Amino acid sequence: MKFRSVMIDAGPMREFANIVTTISKLSKECVLRIAEDKLYFIVSDDSNAPGPPILWCEIPHTMFFSEYQMVGLDDEHKDIYLGFAAANLARSLVTLKSAKTLKMKLTKKQCPCLTLEIEMPSSTSQQTRHVTHDIPVVVIPRKMWSDFHEPNTPVPDISIELPPLKQLRTTIDRMRTMAPEVVIRASAEGRLTLQIKTDMAKVSTRFKDLRVEAFAGPIEHSDSETETQVNEDTSRVCYCRVDTKKLSIFLSADQISHNRTVCSIVHKKLVILCLQTEENVKLQCFISGIVY
Repeated sequence: MKFRSVMIDAGPMREFANIVTTISKLSKECVLRIAEDKLYFIVSDDSNAPGPPILWCEIPHTMFFSEYQMVGLDDEHKDIYLGFAAANLARSLVTLKSAKTLKMKLTKKQCPCLTLEIEMPSSTSQQTRHVTHDIPVVVIPRKMWSDFHEPNTPVPDISIELPPLKQLRTTIDRMRTMAPEVVIRASAEGRLTLQIKTDMAKVSTRFKDLRVEAFAGPIEHSDSETETQVNEDTSRVCYCRVDTKKLSIFLSADQISHNRTVCSIVHKKLVILCLQTEENVKLQCFISGIVY
């Protein structure tokens, strides 16, 4: 197995560092799948591994790397799967925002490593500095690859474009201090409601006039989980109760330059958050619903 890649553009390097930083906040451990056309970052639930990924990130190499060479396991299995500590990679990329180049390659030292060679400008001379980071990795055997396939999720009942992530993150971070769970509620008319309940109060924040990409309703409601709004047909509303902390961590992806973020809800069961960038990066987060 061989892997070598080079980045020379400042924009993609900053974006790459921001993506890895966001992933490191979601989990201690991460899997990097190296394929012929893309890099994949895959995160599974720490408390439920092995299991379906809770995060799936695709990075097309043509938009990020000026050089990209890889040789997989064999002619039939052309990919490489590496397990590593996400925080180690994130810390190594801190200086990337001012770097001139980044070289990544798979090396064999005392153990398999993902080696980063970062060329930095010098503040005192015309010469450049070279910084090398060796990140220990575990080569995942072929028999375990099926644990890291893209989740096969049900067709969502509704998909709605989210408001600006910074605005949404501010709201969720405030709610997080009051309640561990939040109900995400989306209507076919383009309304998104975030709602928490405590012993002392019920707090709701509503966004309206959002773009609805798909609605598979009607969905009938036979309980009072969500708050009925004036003149709203409750059969055209989907909702899901999720962990406030997990939602907040995903929203920290607001530091990644993106052009759209979509929230898809499988009624009462699952929330799928998908962030897309102009460079065709797709970052998906899967948050299971909390059912009592």
